[in-house]
Amino acid sequence: MSVDSRLDVFVLLAIYIRKQLEGFTLDLKLEAPEEKIIVLFGPSGAGKSLTLAAIAGFMTPDAGQIAVGGRVLFDAARGIDLSPQARHIGMVRQDLALFPHMSAADNIAYGLSRLPPAERTRRIHELINMTHLDGLESHKPSELSGGQQQRVALARALANEPTLLLLDEPFSALDQAIRLELRHELLALQKRLRTNMLFVTHDLGEANLLADVMAVMDKGRVIQFDAPETILREPATRRVAEIVGVANILPATILDNNTLCVGERELRMDLTRLDVGADVFLCIRPERITLVRRDFDSRIMPNVIEGDLIGEESDGSNVVLQFRAGEPRLNPRADFDLQIDLPEYVYERLNLARERHWLVSIKPHVMHLVPA
Repeated sequence: MSVDSRLDVFVLLAIYIRKQLEGFTLDLKLEAPEEKIIVLFGPSGAGKSLTLAAIAGFMTPDAGQIAVGGRVLFDAARGIDLSPQARHIGMVRQDLALFPHMSAADNIAYGLSRLPPAERTRRIHELINMTHLDGLESHKPSELSGGQQQRVALARALANEPTLLLLDEPFSALDQAIRLELRHELLALQKRLRTNMLFVTHDLGEANLLADVMAVMDKGRVIQFDAPETILREPATRRVAEIVGVANILPATILDNNTLCVGERELRMDLTRLDVGADVFLCIRPERITLVRRDFDSRIMPNVIEGDLIGEESDGSNVVLQFRAGEPRLNPRADFDLQIDLPEYVYERLNLARERHWLVSIKPHVMHLVPA
């Protein structure tokens, strides 16, 4: 497939490449829109950082093409392979790669030598202000906090007004409070500058917060590309569901237009668009299952199941519960049937440490089916 034949004014990044490495193949096809934050999400070893290296020019694919903003950066068939310096791409790496002997201002200025001195000085001050580094211009990296070092690296990457900014897990080494602060600053910067960004992470919360569109990667391929809310609620395959944290993935069979057989139990949902007798997987996010008190009139709730809480784990903020249904079971081969996630304060308010026998309701709109 040719990049030239697919480009239009709405496509920022068009990449169709293949790279064979020992024990791993990157086989990537992706078209991403303009003026967006595009997140590459997936487990370690999925090929996310390798993809950035190919776009930036630090890794040469065996075959394919890469174009950014309508400009061809790499085309194996035509012998085009622009140098990293010629690609007009900014990059913030996980290790930041700041020059330790240079001040914050000098790190930011690196690469601006083509500008007249007055323009270079104006640009440096603009970036320092934009990234909240005022008063730290003369500090060397060792004199800055982790968050401040990230801001210097970001300002340096933005200095030449790149067509595309690549960010390779830039916040992974920071504590949670600083990560949250920098994520919001990055969002504000993107809106202000309208800079196209390609952000790599394996943190689902970070991906969901930052992404306008998200590419789920696994084993060197993009296996779903969509808005993050669509991917979270409507994963395309079982593997996507596993990667984005759908803890409840149950084998099921379609009995009729309204009935799904899950294990030994029947659940109700609209199945009119699917074939009777088809085998599927039922996907339910663990935070979308509703606990119902036993004295509640369960007749007004859909898909009510009675059972017991048989296990739990807490990180201090959220609790993961294991729910085992009474007969008939949803998952008779497992120790428990459903995982339920809820905030710690809800756990305490419902007195779940002592109250262990509950009803759960699985509403049809939280049920999603993927082919088996």
